[in-house]
Amino acid sequence: MSKPPLDKGEDAGGSPSGEDRGFGKNRGPENGQEALRSRRAELLRYAGLSSEVVAAVGLSVFLGIKADKWLKVSFPILSWALPLLVIVVLLVNLIKAGSGKKNGK
Repeated sequence: MSKPPLDKGEDAGGSPSGEDRGFGKNRGPENGQEALRSRRAELLRYAGLSSEVVAAVGLSVFLGIKADKWLKVSFPILSWALPLLVIVVLLVNLIKAGSGKKNGK
């Protein structure tokens, strides 16, 4: 009443190892590679967006300081206003970029 030893092509359930046993098609190596590529693409996408935010805010602070010195303003109004304006615009862009990927759109 003992089971014969497993062949190389069978798993513990006795069925060939490549056969679908209710796990769906997401278990294959090709879908794993696609998921990895998708995650890498998303990581690069968000890394690009974050780099854009850092560069834009840094540049706007620099330009605001230079503009305040050039205009000889006693209060650094452009050093505050320019980065705030850039942050608002970037947040709108981030929301648009993040919501465009929902539900396969």
